[in-house]
Amino acid sequence: MALQWNETGDSMKLNWKDTNITGYVTSVSWSGSAKQAARSVVFNVAYSPNDKNVKNLGIKLGDKITFYPGYPDDKKTKFIGMVTCRERRSEAGELSYTAQDGMIHLLRSSGTYKFVNKTPEKITSLVCKDIKVKTGNLAKTKINIPKIFFQERSYYEIIMAAYTKAYRKNKKPYIAQMNRDKLEVIQKGKVIPNFHICQGERIVESSYSENIDSMVNRVYIYNSDNRKIGSISNSKWADKFGIFQNSISVDSGNGKAEAKTELHGIDKTSSLTMIGDCRCISGLGVIIEDSRTGLKGKFWIENDSHEWSGGLYTTKLELAFKNIMDVQEEDEEQETSEGSFGSGTSSALEDVLNQARAWIGISGSTNEATQYYGYNGVAWCCIFQWSVFNKSGHGNLFMGGGKTASCSDVTEWYQARGKFGTVPKVGALVVYGPGGGSHIGLVESVSGSGINDYVSIEGNTGGAAGGLAAKKQYGNRRSDVYGFCYIDYPATTISTGNDSVISGTSKPIPAGLQQSGICPWDYTIYPFWYSRWNGDSMQRRVADIWNAKGRASNHGIATIDGYYLVAVGSYFGSCGDLISFTLEGGIKLNCLVADEKNAGDDNGSIYGHKQDYPAPGWSIIEFESMGGSDYSNSGALLNVSQWKGKKVTAAVNGGRYKGL
Repeated sequence: MALQWNETGDSMKLNWKDTNITGYVTSVSWSGSAKQAARSVVFNVAYSPNDKNVKNLGIKLGDKITFYPGYPDDKKTKFIGMVTCRERRSEAGELSYTAQDGMIHLLRSSGTYKFVNKTPEKITSLVCKDIKVKTGNLAKTKINIPKIFFQERSYYEIIMAAYTKAYRKNKKPYIAQMNRDKLEVIQKGKVIPNFHICQGERIVESSYSENIDSMVNRVYIYNSDNRKIGSISNSKWADKFGIFQNSISVDSGNGKAEAKTELHGIDKTSSLTMIGDCRCISGLGVIIEDSRTGLKGKFWIENDSHEWSGGLYTTKLELAFKNIMDVQEEDEEQETSEGSFGSGTSSALEDVLNQARAWIGISGSTNEATQYYGYNGVAWCCIFQWSVFNKSGHGNLFMGGGKTASCSDVTEWYQARGKFGTVPKVGALVVYGPGGGSHIGLVESVSGSGINDYVSIEGNTGGAAGGLAAKKQYGNRRSDVYGFCYIDYPATTISTGNDSVISGTSKPIPAGLQQSGICPWDYTIYPFWYSRWNGDSMQRRVADIWNAKGRASNHGIATIDGYYLVAVGSYFGSCGDLISFTLEGGIKLNCLVADEKNAGDDNGSIYGHKQDYPAPGWSIIEFESMGGSDYSNSGALLNVSQWKGKKVTAAVNGGRYKGL
């Protein structure tokens, strides 16, 4: 039976595309969390394919859903999202749909950025523009961040890490959330005005609990050079519960104030079920009076769930006793002397330069580059560069995969990420004219550090749409060089193992991919297989390098130059590739692929092998164990508690290892 909701007063309304389908809905759940605050609407509709009186709505994945929760402000849209999941429940005669708001694009997409002298609100605006998410009110902190770096982090984490910097300065917690179809960042914890939740009036059921799951009782402080400069602790908590430690880095000062905000004691939580009220959503504060649990005073909503079923509307809340921000940390940027800007160790750099060289001499307003871009008859200097990168197979290196025919767009994109300067480097894009908006080239070689000490390859050098592509050596003759856009070419030679930053091609984790997490049982005994690989195979070549380097290991796992040797599915890379895996909690594992999992196995796919432990799903990483000579002895494999059960959240393929 469908829900019967009147059109005024305490009504809720659900629209599919532009059609009101409330009358077909049997139940609705609208929920959200203060952490990673994507809100969702789950709704069920009657389904009976053999009953002509039951209409089949034909709702599809990606369709727009608009939700008006009703009382007390029934005319306000609270949710705009799209259908991301549908499920048929034959025994119940229902179809179940899940819709999520635009926050999912920020949670499920990742990027690499380096920002210099930008405020959190500016960083948020820039990354949202990249991923085409609209922005609304962004909390104005006016706190300038000298430098902040992110390596393959979700856009949500990037935004919250930037605002975490501000939080440690001004002590104001923030929350990112969608307001209809626009992202907003607001100050977290504002109390709902003129509203109390009282026993005997609204509360149906309530409970109270305590835990130390998030306790931090000691914080180490590091400066921008990664040198420890101090610490702060709560000795009472440490003596009673043992050490729970965290660390932070600060750009200036002694960091004591920032570290103090990281100390975290006993979490006291409460939950309650009440008569429904759509004002109660995660991130806000409420006043509660409940003598049964002893709750009295101000509390903060961490999770909320609103249910409409059987003509009743109820709200379930999970409450916190402190207004805690979802703190996220920046990544540590580590400089390497190899791999970027003309060291000769990046195959991607050579691919790009070779493609540019191959097109030297093309001319006219319609040519190979303009046809590849799909736009002829215009000034094509920027079109040439875009086509060079994409034709060579490395389009992701040009503006992060963006497409433009405007030199100004290119200049502004790299400036916004702190990847711009006046020193020429091989592989950089050189831009000319006011604001870098007049002309563009690709630096092929460098003879010094002066602004004119380079040779470039440029398209449309004749100045009109009919120019040609040519190699140019300006020496000191060209005075309108504006600067250089620096590109992070993936390195194929990185010698510092798990302390290095691997850049390259992102391998996004597909939405909804079920993972088992890091599994102690998913391993191969590497010494057993060493002598069994075919001598002409890439597996044997990797194994020979491991043998020649002394059969090194770490945590019972075979390593080469600090990289863990692993087997992975073909989606992530091939034997001999370097791959950086990020696990839940920001843990990074830099790996070298020693073998490839067989997708044709009964329990295999391009993502790995199926496991039932620690949870049912795909096991992405299979380690090469240093255990004994047979499969019954794994030695000390995975004696690392912080890995166990962790799922892979991001992966970057850095190309072929140097020695292969």
